[in-house]
Amino acid sequence: MSEGFDRLAKWLASGSRRDVLKGLGALLTGGFLLGITGRARADDDDDDDDDDKIEKACHKYCRDCPRRPRGVHGKCERQCVHFLRKNPKGALCGTCTAKNPFTGCVSGATCCAATSTAAAFCSNLNTDVSNCGKCGNKCKGTTPGCCSGTCVDLDSDANNCGKCGNKCASGKKCTKGVCG
Repeated sequence: MSEGFDRLAKWLASGSRRDVLKGLGALLTGGFLLGITGRARADDDDDDDDDDKIEKACHKYCRDCPRRPRGVHGKCERQCVHFLRKNPKGALCGTCTAKNPFTGCVSGATCCAATSTAAAFCSNLNTDVSNCGKCGNKCKGTTPGCCSGTCVDLDSDANNCGKCGNKCASGKKCTKGVCG
């Protein structure tokens, strides 16, 4: 190490100031460019790992897709890969069928299982009045609302008057969605 440093010091001392500055500029530029390509390669490696995970997850999800009508299996895999690349925290939902080749839920949504009358679907259980708190739990009332996964009547609930989180002042009553 010290021998290389001695050679570098002699080389720097032998040239003019202009030559020394050019040499240092070239060294810095080269080091900077090597740093960028090194980072890019590391990022590419991460992307390859993510792509492998996505490909495996989609292959597993789509493996039971019907082969007929033609193209359903391929459509499922393409939609699945596209979805997971755009929504890395998303979740695959249900199973692949000819009618519904792919369903994916974005972060914050829950997959509600298929029933005899409906395919699997995504729902936000904190806000969906048809699936409040759990899949299939439909809120009732004059003006039903789903606030943080709990069914409320927005016409009369003093803590959720007219909309979720609209709390009436002390002593005020919620009537037809208005505090008064």
